[in-house]
Amino acid sequence: MKAAIALYEVAAICHAAVSGYRAAVTGEAQPEWTDLTPDEQGGVIDWAAALLTGRTIGDSPECQIVKGIISVVRDEKKTLKYA
Repeated sequence: MKAAIALYEVAAICHAAVSGYRAAVTGEAQPEWTDLTPDEQGGVIDWAAALLTGRTIGDSPECQIVKGIISVVRDEKKTLKYA
């Protein structure tokens, strides 16, 4: 049984993973989720929502990280229902 998780929380997890990747690659500090503007958070939420509804996003390393996280939480039965 899967526990329910809010889209906002999934997006925050995706941001943390991508930020960690970017920090490792560039050596530069990345903003925390709570430091992002609502528009910046909305962009991450849009990526997560697109994947959860069966749509695609880019193929950059950052997108691959988000795709991996979403594949863990996505329910295939619901994906087609809401696409």
